[in-house]
Amino acid sequence: MSSARITALEAEVAGLRKALVSRTVIGQATGLIAARKPCTPQQAFGLLVHVSQHHNIKLHVAADRLVAAFVHAHLGRPVKPSDQLLWDHVNATTANDSGETDDGFAEEVSNTSP
Repeated sequence: MSSARITALEAEVAGLRKALVSRTVIGQATGLIAARKPCTPQQAFGLLVHVSQHHNIKLHVAADRLVAAFVHAHLGRPVKPSDQLLWDHVNATTANDSGETDDGFAEEVSNTSP
């Protein structure tokens, strides 16, 4: 097997590992949102996408920051203000069951932290 082929395969494996980690953390964040909000897992994923787009960060980054903030808060550790901002956005946004609005969400006021 040529060294170019080995390099290509190593890059592919690295990409697959990264995708697996990203998918896992996205699933964790979706589960946390669904557990905290009165919504389905599909709506929670939509909310995660909404937060990611609103804050102009990649989906897996938003998910990682939400999970990290949740863990830190529940262990009594300080939460980064930028990560708390994401949870504040989640808490202030509810999934719209009817899905009739432009983005599928309705804004409401909430002061709940992770």
